[in-house]
Amino acid sequence: MAVASTSTSNGTASTAAPSPTLYIKNIEGKIKKPELRAQLHALFTTYGRILDVVATRAPHMRGQAFVVFESAGVAASAKRALDGFAFYGRPLHIAYSTGGKSRALLRRELGADAVHEMDLEKSRTMDARREAKRALVSASQDDAAEQEDEEEGGRKRAKLAGEAVVQARNIPNTIEESVLTTLFSAHPGFLALSPTKDAETWSATITFDTDENAHAAQSALLGVQLDPLYTLDLHVS
Repeated sequence: MAVASTSTSNGTASTAAPSPTLYIKNIEGKIKKPELRAQLHALFTTYGRILDVVATRAPHMRGQAFVVFESAGVAASAKRALDGFAFYGRPLHIAYSTGGKSRALLRRELGADAVHEMDLEKSRTMDARREAKRALVSASQDDAAEQEDEEEGGRKRAKLAGEAVVQARNIPNTIEESVLTTLFSAHPGFLALSPTKDAETWSATITFDTDENAHAAQSALLGVQLDPLYTLDLHVS
């Protein structure tokens, strides 16, 4: 995993050569790591396929993150569009990662704990991507009518069991199921998330153990911006 040089983007062009990895600074430091990774992934994935999003708990890395794209061209498009973008009320400062640094140098600059956590993040990201892919393949095997019946049945079963359901609607297909799972699973009482796919958008049924927890999650996440054009549209049923 490459890191950025000391030259950073502050509303001016980066001096580093274009790289598939973007180095992002000036991020609100109070954002929890799972939420930060999910929000950055949702924001940057609009511009192309993301291989990894790295944000560590190391104190000297607070307010910073790396987004790794599959190509330098995609990274360049994202940098042009989002450098200075207001993210949680603060403008993002984006530079290209300089790359090419050895693991020994990374450990010296960031610390062994930070490098170890980067490795763990990469492993978790790959596992989550495989799980999300399996979920999408499984969902595509059912037709729209069966999915609608399953969604309705889930609502009925939840009510009988004293559970409650949050509906998320009109989600762009560019936003992965794992992003919503990460956001909702951080809230008390989360039980499951079931997607329903359409041609260009999809919906999600998120089940909570109680009506109180469902409303609390809805209140916390309603209006969260997942990409530059889409904010969460949530309803409790």
